[in-house]
Amino acid sequence: MSNPSPPRPLRQPRRGRKLVVALGSVALVAGLAAGAIKFDLTPAKLFPSYFQTARPDLVLHTVKVEPLPVTVVERGTLESSENREVTCKVKAGSKGTYASTIRWVIDDGTLVTKGQPLMELDDSALQDNYRAQSIVVEKAKAEWVKADEDFVITVKTNLSDIASADATQDIAELELDKFLGLRADPALDALGGAAGGLSVLTEKGDFQRRLDEATGTLKLAEADLDQYRDRAAWSERSQRLGYQTSSQVRAEQSKLSGALENVEKLRKQRAVLEGFDRRKELTDLSSKFQVAILKFDQAQRQARSKEIQAESTRKTAYSVYMQELEKLREIEEQIRQCKIVSPQDGMCVYYKEGGGRFGNSNEGMIQQGAQVKEGQKLLRIPDLKRMQVNTRVHEAMVSRIRGDDRQSTGFFDTVRVGLLTTPDAFGRLLAHSEHMQGHLREQYRDKEYYLAGRGQEATVRIDAFPDRALKGHVRTVAAVASQQDWMSSDVKVYQTLVTVDDPPEGLKPDMSAEVTISVEAAGENVLAVPVQAIVGGAEGGSKRKVYVATATGGTAEREVTLGLFNERMAEVKDGLTAGDRVVLNPKVLAGPGAKTRDEAAEPARRSGMGVGKGAKAGKGEAGGGGKAAGGGGGKAGPPMKQ
Repeated sequence: MSNPSPPRPLRQPRRGRKLVVALGSVALVAGLAAGAIKFDLTPAKLFPSYFQTARPDLVLHTVKVEPLPVTVVERGTLESSENREVTCKVKAGSKGTYASTIRWVIDDGTLVTKGQPLMELDDSALQDNYRAQSIVVEKAKAEWVKADEDFVITVKTNLSDIASADATQDIAELELDKFLGLRADPALDALGGAAGGLSVLTEKGDFQRRLDEATGTLKLAEADLDQYRDRAAWSERSQRLGYQTSSQVRAEQSKLSGALENVEKLRKQRAVLEGFDRRKELTDLSSKFQVAILKFDQAQRQARSKEIQAESTRKTAYSVYMQELEKLREIEEQIRQCKIVSPQDGMCVYYKEGGGRFGNSNEGMIQQGAQVKEGQKLLRIPDLKRMQVNTRVHEAMVSRIRGDDRQSTGFFDTVRVGLLTTPDAFGRLLAHSEHMQGHLREQYRDKEYYLAGRGQEATVRIDAFPDRALKGHVRTVAAVASQQDWMSSDVKVYQTLVTVDDPPEGLKPDMSAEVTISVEAAGENVLAVPVQAIVGGAEGGSKRKVYVATATGGTAEREVTLGLFNERMAEVKDGLTAGDRVVLNPKVLAGPGAKTRDEAAEPARRSGMGVGKGAKAGKGEAGGGGKAAGGGGGKAGPPMKQ
């Protein structure tokens, strides 16, 4: 007897379940619309039974304690650390902004040696200026020579005028002394009396001699008068006695009258000499002496005035001559600058103006016949034996990058002070010359600084030699952020130069390179997970999420606290233990909208920005995000960036 078939289930209960599900769906939709009901709609929450089973599409990693070095990895461009730039040093004319035209230029990329010709500029206009300036210099030199000779003539003429005025003063003084009867006393002369004009009356002067002569003549006339009186009286007595005639008496009377008149005349002459002539001659001689003194002082003052004027004229003429000569030498230097030679051994590279993001401008191209401006960069001569990588470090990491400590030696300032204090006027003029200062800096550039401390160690990998790791160190870190274009204006990066310590043969400028800078390392081994396993952005601070495989074969979401990290691993301070297995492809669980390393790396690759390895919030912890952009196209960074 066959077994009866099992009873079929009733359909009414099934319809009842469908009705319940329908009503529940309506209530769910209404609750979601009203915002009263919130659900976690991730696949793990919606289908918990599915995730509790083994997932062959998940990639797992066992967490363990291991060393965690912290480094910064950036992309950059290879260049020379001794990259000598050749600029146009020819000054632009007043009629335009262009200085000259390229007549000939060496091929781009040519290996050159020091002193080898690189470029020739048109110097025809400078040659014309040189010939015109030579004439101006000769005229200025003639004016200077004439002014110099006039100064010598003025000095000698002044000496002659002063000597003549001094002699006139001495003669006037002697005439006065002669009139007064004064002369210098030797005793007073020993005490300096003669120099002070002190003298004594030691003998009769010219006036006294004349007065004495007049007095003597008067006395003789008076004696003759007395004689004539006696003779006249004797004649009168003799006439009365009859011995003489009346005519004889009249003759004696006549002689007496003449003698009397002579005495009166001599008396008047003596009175005039003593009362009027003395004052007149004394006033005249004193006036001449005073005038001689004033003329001597005037001659001295005029001599000083003429000498100062002649000296000023000579200095002005000399200054004009030196200025015109300096202009001539500048023109000579500019003519020499038209013949551009290599300042060092290396490779000749044309300087290319940085154009826009979507194309370059033809202005400033280096080619035969092109016009060049004053100060325009023309060529670069990189020394291939001294190479470095020019990269950029994100602002989150720049404070932890340390370059060489270079200290000034003061050598250039010492040389310049030496030129300023030299007695040679031309040397002092060179010290003020901008061209001379530039030449000194160029000549003694290696002596201007000394290395007081070496920068952080770095490893350089050149894309052309991917299998070779080159040793290097950080040379300099810019203090100001580099200027960015409009597509990355919110990214602040700082130019960093990394020197290749021992560059091999075959390195060329503009090669792409990757730099790994050793920033710091954890003090001991730490618990670390791969950065691919971490979910979350910078808005979470140091808190992130990971998915951990459970013992039942499923996965569970777990919050972790991060610390140090690099491009591969991140330190886990809390939330995991050694032996836990984390999911390396969390997007399978969290959905395509989750922030993971892969999503953050893709925009960096597209924009050509490298991302650094590791950053702390303030002191190297992951709380602050840790995105560090550099030049060149680089690897993706830590998962905590947005």
